[in-house]
Amino acid sequence: MANEIEEKIKKALNGVKAWQRVPTSLNGIFLVKTPAKSGKETILVEINPNNERGNLMKRRGLFLKNTMELEKFIYILNNEKLMDVLRALENLSGVNEDKKIETIDI
Repeated sequence: MANEIEEKIKKALNGVKAWQRVPTSLNGIFLVKTPAKSGKETILVEINPNNERGNLMKRRGLFLKNTMELEKFIYILNNEKLMDVLRALENLSGVNEDKKIETIDI
């Protein structure tokens, strides 16, 4: 299975420019080839899901080059305290405000 995926990746990235985002069949997952350094190219996975409008959430997503990086991000993202911090930031910035802005009668 891994060899099949490797061959598909090699074929898909043949002739692709450096930093060009190549979509995959996995929603929000892209492949990106970096410029050659010392004659060696690196292929990264970019994680950048779509928002409710179908556009990418960020201009640039999260770039990963190996499973260890992914495991460390998963560990951090699963921390319950992270959700507490983000909710606090939403409250501070007023993201969750349900107050309606009333029209000014002039």
